[in-house]
Amino acid sequence: MKSSFSPPSLSRHDQVFAIGDVHGCVDELRQLLKQLPLTRDSLVIFLGDYIDRGQSSRGVIETVLELKEYCPVVCLLGNHELMLREFLDGSDPRKVARFIYNGGGATLASYSNEDGVFHFPEEHLEFVQELTYFHVEQDYCFVHAGLPVDLDQIDLAIHGENMVWMRRPFGSPEQDFSKIVVHGHTPLTNVEVTPRRINLDTACVYGRCLTAMEVHSRETWYVERAAGAVPVHLRDTRDSRREAFRFTGCVPVIVEHEGRTLPFETINYSEIGLLIRPVDRVPVVNLNPGALIRGRIGVDVAAAPFRGVVLRIDEGARYAVKILPEQT
Repeated sequence: MKSSFSPPSLSRHDQVFAIGDVHGCVDELRQLLKQLPLTRDSLVIFLGDYIDRGQSSRGVIETVLELKEYCPVVCLLGNHELMLREFLDGSDPRKVARFIYNGGGATLASYSNEDGVFHFPEEHLEFVQELTYFHVEQDYCFVHAGLPVDLDQIDLAIHGENMVWMRRPFGSPEQDFSKIVVHGHTPLTNVEVTPRRINLDTACVYGRCLTAMEVHSRETWYVERAAGAVPVHLRDTRDSRREAFRFTGCVPVIVEHEGRTLPFETINYSEIGLLIRPVDRVPVVNLNPGALIRGRIGVDVAAAPFRGVVLRIDEGARYAVKILPEQT
């Protein structure tokens, strides 16, 4: 399926295809690649976020590596690959947690055996570590989330985090940068095309579609999601007593309950539950078993919102919380 827009000037590649956020949707990616009129001279640029949330992050990376054997491919860094790098480093429990609570468990599950033990092939680790922040192709700059400043002012040490995490405030004026910016990261129902910017994240993992565009012709192809979003957990058993891999470490958790904002920290956690304690070690009034709560896990730009229910209170004011699915 495709639609067309008026083309800008050509670059040294006759065909340059950009592909939006995949997020583990390997079947849709393979269908999309079959639709594209690729040749050995075509350039394919992935805008990042190959992993997390979807059913087969491993399959997506394997597919991209296979494509590299056919034609030139540029693979950009997304915020989810940046979080995976931080998780694999493992030195900061807050960054480990932000990977887990932003869909990272689905990635680990796709690399795991039946016991929930995950292992990344060396080729896949190299793939993640070698991803680049941006790519310039004549009239275009390809980047995961956007450009905070123009190209001649970029310092990755300063701007790298923004280039994979930033979102434009709704209704904000377009930046007149030296290149047309092609990005993903901000999910939309349809491709967004303005005179200076193109957004190709059409929310495949959330049940919409995966999109590619040939940027010279502005011709687009898309594959609709075969199924809606289904949570994928690390070491998820088949019976009703679901188990999930637990991580240890002190991670800030802000709980909002009955008009109060309460600071906690984790003792340990999984994708489906938290064991937390108040930061000041004082028992929290009215946070009783059965209480419905919501809040944020982490404190930085990637803090993950959650809603949950208090299951029990252990000795020492330790609260066991079950994470509930977000309401749609």
